[in-house]
Amino acid sequence: MILDLRKLKRSGKDQSEFFFEYTPQTELVDLPSAELITPVKVQGSLSLTGEHSAYVEGEIVFGIKGECTRCLKDTEQYYSVEFAEMVEVENQDGYSVINDTVNLAEIVDDVILINQPITFLCKEDCKGICVGCGVNLNDGECKCKK
Repeated sequence: MILDLRKLKRSGKDQSEFFFEYTPQTELVDLPSAELITPVKVQGSLSLTGEHSAYVEGEIVFGIKGECTRCLKDTEQYYSVEFAEMVEVENQDGYSVINDTVNLAEIVDDVILINQPITFLCKEDCKGICVGCGVNLNDGECKCKK
């Protein structure tokens, strides 16, 4: 996931497209009983904006599998997130160019961390489990006596 600005400059172009699959080195999902589906797909473009700076934009597609927060059913959900970042040498407030290269791993990891759901649901209108009788309310009626 290293983009080489020198190589792009030598080609005589000021923009390049990229696509790759990425498997993070660390656990990025903070949800209980859930994990990231790998590999993560990343595509986009890099445009030179100066001698040692660039603008990177694209889309990250990642999936999460685990138990639904409400009904505990095993489920998988996929998310597509766009990103756009300026990268510069010694960028105090963002991502940096180091030795004329851009490492997208940090950007991708941050996008996944920021864009994962707070609650992980099998479907938006999941009804959950009845606290009285334990039936999954998505599959049937509550058995509790009212």
